[in-house]
Amino acid sequence: ETNSPRAPSTSTGVTVGDMQEYLAIDGDDDVLKSLIEYAEEDAIGSIDSKVDISVYRALPIFNQAVRTLVDFNYYNRGALAGQQIAYPKSYQYMLNKIRWKVGQING
Repeated sequence: ETNSPRAPSTSTGVTVGDMQEYLAIDGDDDVLKSLIEYAEEDAIGSIDSKVDISVYRALPIFNQAVRTLVDFNYYNRGALAGQQIAYPKSYQYMLNKIRWKVGQING
């Protein structure tokens, strides 16, 4: 299963380089690193924080969810207070799929 042509090929998760390519930008390494860490923590905290991060990172849909939230937060920096939605609907949909997949893995 793939969810993006830019899905990381290993289970190391989304990297700054992946996000720079995905967003078609150069630079902002520290900002992207922070947003990636936040997106991973948010997704894991919304599903099951007892599951090791390597399990999540092995799922292409998890990596796509991280990219989706990083994209949303990157382009809405400074404007989030005025947003009517806290998360993109596609991100919420992906979290539901991940919840199901992680439940299947952990029985």
